[in-house]
Amino acid sequence: MTFQNRIAAATRRSPIVDDSSPAAQRRWANRKPMQSNGQILFDGVTTPYSCIVRDISSTGAKIEMMRDKFNPDGAAGFLPTCFSLIMPLGRTRVECQSMWRRGSSIGVRFLGAVQRLPTPKRCSMIRRK
Repeated sequence: MTFQNRIAAATRRSPIVDDSSPAAQRRWANRKPMQSNGQILFDGVTTPYSCIVRDISSTGAKIEMMRDKFNPDGAAGFLPTCFSLIMPLGRTRVECQSMWRRGSSIGVRFLGAVQRLPTPKRCSMIRRK
């Protein structure tokens, strides 16, 4: 299922009524579990930071930062308040605002519509006749 389809499906679900947790009562839309790789990009950075989208709704997502050579401890404290979340497999991008941070996890709110990224052009090293 593509990133856009997951967001559309999350908006069609019925509201949360049986969950008594305070966080669930404040949510505008139901969250759907997800395990998808993503990338975070913001101004002044040429290399995107790796992350995993843990759950998603029509209004936001929960993101967990991954440990890599650019972020060895997997911390989220260095991220600015607003950034772009890129989902490479779905070729989508959405602008986000950080709403909360706990260790390597971040809760984000989507600021705009999901944008389709252009399809990469294939470069062939072999000339065809």
